[in-house]
Amino acid sequence: MDTLTIKYIALATLGMALHIIMKIQNRSAKGKFSLKTFFKDKLNWVRIGLAIISTVALMLMAEDLSDIFGITLKDGSPAISLFAFGAGYLNHSLVRNILKVFKKKVSNVE
Repeated sequence: MDTLTIKYIALATLGMALHIIMKIQNRSAKGKFSLKTFFKDKLNWVRIGLAIISTVALMLMAEDLSDIFGITLKDGSPAISLFAFGAGYLNHSLVRNILKVFKKKVSNVE
């Protein structure tokens, strides 16, 4: 479980926080934004929950996914720190892309 160290969890959390702050900024640009209203909306809690769950899942699969996507350092080792931040920031996009890769591999086998 080398991918669930404090360093990688912190990078994933920072990525998620950055993503959420950018979403809040986009909403506040469209009109008045209230943090109280944001947290009252149940859909926002669902999104935050999905973000946390998908980030943890991606972190558990970090080494394998780094190999699949070819995210490596110069010495050939997986770039887990880059993947950790990306998992936090782009968690929904990463899950969608991972599913596309596996669908292609399954369709090529058949």
